[in-house]
Amino acid sequence: VLAHFLRDPEEDIWVRRHIPATLALIPSQRTVGVLTAALEDRDGFIRYKAVAALERLRRSDVGLPFPEAPVEALAIVESRRYFTYLSLHHNLVGLKRMPEGSLLALALDQKMARTKDRIYRLLSLIYPWRDISAAQWTLEHGDSRGRASASEYLDNILTGQIRRRLMPLLEDMPLEEKVRRGNVLVKTRPRDLEETLLQLINDDDQVVAACAIDAARRNGVWTLAEDIEHVLAHRDAHDWYVFEAASWALAERRMPAERRRELWHEPLPAAELAERLRELPLFASVTVDELFRIASAARQVRHESGAVLLQEGSVPESTHLLLDGRVVSTSRTGAPGALQAPAALGFAEALSGTSMPDTVRTEGRAVTLAMSVEELRTLLADNTDLVAGLFRTLSDVLEAGTGPLQQTGAGAEFERLAAGGLSPVEKVLALQNVPLFSRVSAEEMRELAEITQTVRLQPGKGLFPESAAPALWVLLSGELRVSGQAGRAVIPATARAGDVVGAVSTMAGRPLGLSAEVTREGVALRLDREDLFALLGERPDLLRQMFSGMFRGESARLLDTRA
Repeated sequence: VLAHFLRDPEEDIWVRRHIPATLALIPSQRTVGVLTAALEDRDGFIRYKAVAALERLRRSDVGLPFPEAPVEALAIVESRRYFTYLSLHHNLVGLKRMPEGSLLALALDQKMARTKDRIYRLLSLIYPWRDISAAQWTLEHGDSRGRASASEYLDNILTGQIRRRLMPLLEDMPLEEKVRRGNVLVKTRPRDLEETLLQLINDDDQVVAACAIDAARRNGVWTLAEDIEHVLAHRDAHDWYVFEAASWALAERRMPAERRRELWHEPLPAAELAERLRELPLFASVTVDELFRIASAARQVRHESGAVLLQEGSVPESTHLLLDGRVVSTSRTGAPGALQAPAALGFAEALSGTSMPDTVRTEGRAVTLAMSVEELRTLLADNTDLVAGLFRTLSDVLEAGTGPLQQTGAGAEFERLAAGGLSPVEKVLALQNVPLFSRVSAEEMRELAEITQTVRLQPGKGLFPESAAPALWVLLSGELRVSGQAGRAVIPATARAGDVVGAVSTMAGRPLGLSAEVTREGVALRLDREDLFALLGERPDLLRQMFSGMFRGESARLLDTRA
């Protein structure tokens, strides 16, 4: 049944995108076959979810065989996509024709990073996955000697066409050389600004195409006006981002920008909204793709002067992103404040389910991007990448204050629980002491406990390497020697009962960058990031409660409407 709905192009796309994760919970050779077939799906998100599900099966203890041919074929397709974007990005940024921080450059950067990550995931399906993970981590974070060894390892295990296509992408080499070799593989050459933008406005990815059209508008490349009109006339009707970006650009060409703004009564295009949203600290780590999704999911609302957007003492029913204009905030106890666009209004309170500390009203006419709390939660449930981006933003602030290790102060209680053997209820009691879960209800905590594994610690053995997938570790008893590089600091540290390792990295989706060796026998709890985010997609209340736990102290300043 799941295979049928996964293959059905008429089924709701978000239903189809959730199916691979469900299939991964049914370890069988038939599941491998269904997921392998999904690697050829037209939807890139489904292909990614299929790879992630296969990877999860691969890392289990089931020992299922995986077919090499379709995996290698997809890896080669992904390498072609990577080198195409690399060449185009270098034409724009490497040759100084466009700022590195432009929306288009950022979108291409993120596409390349995700493509490269998918290639490593694909390789882990047909080669020893631990070795592939270690090579990936070393090439991205190791010293020059380590990177050379990792490149040599990959060069030795890859053969034939896949080696010829992937090694220039994976191995450590100067950017100019990587671009040159990539251009040979995809049969292209350096292009000027106009040629590069022409190729990008016709890209199959509608986010890339919309960003390219907007870049042509911002840079005044009106020699492409006829090409933009052609895109407007012939692009697939489902690519709405492209249509609205093209209409916006052509309207600007025909009249001054200020006049266009006066006459334009349609919602602003997603490309323009994404440009404004990325200026907000809240969305600092959210990808361009997710910014487009936010823009398309919300409603643009024009407000008259004095309109109340949020009321002091009430939990917001809607959130607002101020796009144009100015708002003032007042409260019974604090001094009044004012905020200019762009600004996020009520997001912290909506996500955490808490009351507004002040009343926010418009001062003069204003335009906001409004979304009901229910719409926001649905958006987050459907988009784990958006959830991860928001958590990354908050995690950057939290990590600056706590570092990679957190203390719960419950060491004695944890040791008592571990000594008697851990029942499901006692696992819940232990997790309740983790700061990240400080506001999670008992009902949701039971769901968390079900996906949390108990691990016995044996002295002299490694618990996890630097290249390990993100996971949260709670040390109930025993002792660990933790070493490696966390952020900018190289740390040697000892973790004892009551300590939490990797909470921030798990939420941010970043490798911990630390290794741990057991120095004293004990017990730990491990919560894998993949399992946690799968659960968050199914339980919006848990997501809200975790956001509530993170929106406090320093992290709350990111979202303060009076800042």
